[in-house]
Amino acid sequence: MRLHPERWLESLVVGDVSVVDERLDASSLYSQVPAFSAADRAMIDVLTTTLEGRLAVVELKADEDIHLPLQGLDYWSRVEWHHARGEFARFGYFGGKELSPEKPLLFLLAPALHVRPATDILLRYISPEIEWVFVGIDERWREGVKVVFRKRPVVDRSSLPESPRRAEA
Repeated sequence: MRLHPERWLESLVVGDVSVVDERLDASSLYSQVPAFSAADRAMIDVLTTTLEGRLAVVELKADEDIHLPLQGLDYWSRVEWHHARGEFARFGYFGGKELSPEKPLLFLLAPALHVRPATDILLRYISPEIEWVFVGIDERWREGVKVVFRKRPVVDRSSLPESPRRAEA
């Protein structure tokens, strides 16, 4: 495993996916899932659901990799495409569990000190329609995965509709 740190990290995450996010369901989880786009074939690190049945893509890197956000986004779009066509149920994934019609979640996971500065810049360009979480883990992840930070998209409150005001008596 020392020669393949990413597979090692993946095995730890698969062993307890709730460490990434407490919403994730360890009983509906697949690793190294093939995802097709035309003639191109890719392997998603971890595909799971939330406890409520929403699909979740977990892309991870054990070392510094500028491609993490883009690769995660590519895999998310493939999962969303297959999900919109009902293919997960048709091909026997998730053991008959009813999947939420919501778009999948995207989790990007890497050791906190191995995150390239450009990653934050790339994350800003992800569509607000995609709910993503960047999970930074402790550098000593080989001893057990421990989250040290979570980043989510910054929501521009000015573009959100105003909440309804209560009628005054």
